[in-house]
Amino acid sequence: MLNMTLVFKLLCYLFLVAVAIQFFLAGLGLSELGDKSIEAHRVWGFALYLIPMLMFGTAISVKAGRVTIGMIVLLFVLVGMQPLWANFSNPIWVRSIHVLAALVIYVLGHHIAQRAGRLTAAPAA
Repeated sequence: MLNMTLVFKLLCYLFLVAVAIQFFLAGLGLSELGDKSIEAHRVWGFALYLIPMLMFGTAISVKAGRVTIGMIVLLFVLVGMQPLWANFSNPIWVRSIHVLAALVIYVLGHHIAQRAGRLTAAPAA
């Protein structure tokens, strides 16, 4: 039988790795670091949006609790807002929120992963 609690934990850590890759791809796209194109960062960002959806479904199935599920919803919203903040037609201060929000997304994802770890460490009832 598939252990959904373990799947939830793995999805949380997969999200953290995916965000780290996103930071790397952003760096590759900066003109100061070689300007290889920001397109990979943009495409990966849209793919990154799928993981919180899967996290949400598994969190509900393992009864992760309202706080954890609420954190995942917030994560989903923040990831969804990222392209809006990064739009080049926005003023520079709005585009700067994109970078700050990326840090918040990583920290929030880390807290969710820690909560998932505590779920898997809890003895079965």
